[in-house]
Amino acid sequence: MKTVTVRDIRNRFDDVLKEKEEVVILKRGVPVATMKPFDNVDLMKYYLERAQEASKEAGLTEEEGLSLLKEVREELRNENRH
Repeated sequence: MKTVTVRDIRNRFDDVLKEKEEVVILKRGVPVATMKPFDNVDLMKYYLERAQEASKEAGLTEEEGLSLLKEVREELRNENRH
């Protein structure tokens, strides 16, 4: 697994992202975080959490929440990310 420093992240964040690999972030030589690209499972979890949050904020019923989930799934299919 690749390592980068906090300074690298500050100065080259876009370059690190473009590499699309998991990295360990070091601060003064000590690992403090990891960063990894989204895979399809991560993306699905993200959309599901968004749907749950939106339904709670809107006070939707379970039926309405399921309808929203259906819309999110369709969005994923349209984006070819399912």
